Amino acid sequence: MSEFTVTVLRFALFGLLWLFVFLVAGVLRQDLFGPRVARNRGARRRGRAAAEAPVAAQMGAGSQPASSGQAAYGSSPTLVVTSGRQSGFSLLLSAGQLTIGRADDCGFVIEDDFASSHHARIYPQAGAWVVEDTGSTNGTYVGNARLTQPTRITPGMPITIGHTTMELRA
Repeated sequence: MSEFTVTVLRFALFGLLWLFVFLVAGVLRQDLFGPRVARNRGARRRGRAAAEAPVAAQMGAGSQPASSGQAAYGSSPTLVVTSGRQSGFSLLLSAGQLTIGRADDCGFVIEDDFASSHHARIYPQAGAWVVEDTGSTNGTYVGNARLTQPTRITPGMPITIGHTTMELRA
């Protein structure tokens, strides 16, 4: 091979290495911060209450602290955070599915560094509630078992995402 060919191959390899570095950085950014969404950057700084108000209106419920094991909504199922940064937060579950994650478009935005942007979802199926891990990095746990398939949950079962534990209350 001529010296010109070797030089061209060296530059091509150098370019491919930099392309690989940028691709890895993009994957890491998306995993840590979620996909890019065209939105007002100030919404995140206004605080959790501003971000949860539209979600609560959409879900048909308000956010309020849980009260001694019974939700203020009577017999409607409520998801209650029992430990973690958002301990005491409760959310009335509607008839549809609830997506849990760090992304702003999730039904329940969880403030946990170990949660993925779209970590898990909870949905009704055949008269029961089911939790499903949506391909998260760190996994979703029901009790001490890591979810590998959609799992039926009953009131009082702990659901753990990162350092946040929540449970379904009827």
